[in-house]
Amino acid sequence: MKISVVVAVFNGEKTIQSCIDSFLKQTYTEKELIVFDGNSTDSTKSILQQYDKEISYWKSEKDSGIADAWNKALKHVTGEWVIFLGADDQFYSVDVLERMATVLKESVADFVFGQIVFDGGEYEGIRLGKETTLAELKRKMTFPHTATFNRVEFLQELGDFDESFKIAIDYELVLRKKDLTFSFYNMPIALMGCEGVSSRLIKETFKEFRRAQLKNKTDYKVLIYYWYIANRVKNKLVDLLQSTKRLLL
Repeated sequence: MKISVVVAVFNGEKTIQSCIDSFLKQTYTEKELIVFDGNSTDSTKSILQQYDKEISYWKSEKDSGIADAWNKALKHVTGEWVIFLGADDQFYSVDVLERMATVLKESVADFVFGQIVFDGGEYEGIRLGKETTLAELKRKMTFPHTATFNRVEFLQELGDFDESFKIAIDYELVLRKKDLTFSFYNMPIALMGCEGVSSRLIKETFKEFRRAQLKNKTDYKVLIYYWYIANRVKNKLVDLLQSTKRLLL
């Protein structure tokens, strides 16, 4: 069983090498790496050229964003399962794919997800990813995409990623399937770079969650707006508590 790893990158010279190296160090052998670069203006392309023999397929050309890059990459995927990493992400340990392969071989779900561990920034060391329900998922994105293994047939069934989304790209896609199936496996999958995570980005993320829910009619419109406000308030309270804790320490 082959596992495909897709990386979309733009001007990622500071991190792309570490990302690729974390893939190459994986002990699982039935794997492939596909990289789409959005025509970077830094040294990203030259770094990719250095790994030409190790990368199953890569291309550098202008794109409209991550969703466009993912759509292009999926046309070259030959594995049964695929995971999408960011250029500043890395696998948590060298045996992640080997351990997950055992789980995926037995799975009948559309996707299987684990945990991410934030690497850098104010969220350093925090883990994200836990058991969830379809009802919860319809209210907010409850699976971290860089820790999610998607069945390729499932993605093909749903069609292309919507390129109008910049953040909640995969969340919008999975909401299209009404009888969605998924499972959680309790282990860290990826270290996620979060130096760029900001309150503004979090605000935009919640907005895209709401738009994805409205587009796919996951609930009554009034309830979608209610959960949008509730999740925003909860997030602000968590930030306030964390800030207070840091001041007290």
